[in-house]
Amino acid sequence: MGTPLKQPLEADALDHERYQVHSRIEIAALLRAVAESHIAVTVYFNQGAEFIVTNVLDVNPEFEELILDLGADDAANRRLLKSTRMTVVTFLDHIRLQFQAQRAEETTHEQLPALRIRLPEMLLRLQRRNFYRIRTPVAKPIAASFPDPADRGRRVSLRIFDLSCGGVALVAGEGEIALEPGTILSDCRIDLPEVGVLNTALEVRNAAKHEEGARMNLRRYGCQFVGLAPALASAVQRYITRTERERAQRR
Repeated sequence: MGTPLKQPLEADALDHERYQVHSRIEIAALLRAVAESHIAVTVYFNQGAEFIVTNVLDVNPEFEELILDLGADDAANRRLLKSTRMTVVTFLDHIRLQFQAQRAEETTHEQLPALRIRLPEMLLRLQRRNFYRIRTPVAKPIAASFPDPADRGRRVSLRIFDLSCGGVALVAGEGEIALEPGTILSDCRIDLPEVGVLNTALEVRNAAKHEEGARMNLRRYGCQFVGLAPALASAVQRYITRTERERAQRR
């Protein structure tokens, strides 16, 4: 039967408002990333007492379908086909994805037997404690620009060292700018390549010395997004997913 991922979380134990994804485009993009990364998927059924471990083979939004490989146990596959409720669980970039499905059907994919379930209308993307953080690409640096709190007439642009759905780390050169924890950086603009522009606010949470190679006198500012709208949080996640997928392809 294989080794399952963690058991599905009960719906009533979750903060739905915070973790639900309803965008059809984003749901399809997340599941395509799972397919392209060949990440294991666990399908629980029979009230969680049974499961199969499988992979996403294809995502077809035009047909409202998700194609899964068969599990290793033929008998478990047959019992799954008789089930009327199942929970699908996987992880993408250390973030748990989970959704419900009502029924699986037999189909074929590239002339081989497979399973077909309906593309979910809602998916839970669970980032319950720490946000997954990525180092931004050196070859494609991104920056945050904002008015200098000490001189609103001057706009400052600082390189983003790393990024998560919770915030960013900014790097400043010697004498470039001095920021104190608690400072709000309003009217902040972040251009995410191939994703879009974020217009938001940041709160400086901490400041520390930073070194990169021979550059010793840098400052690193850990910043938290302030009131980041769900659509903008989704844009950040799309950028993270795209960046991690590109890195995986280069390995």
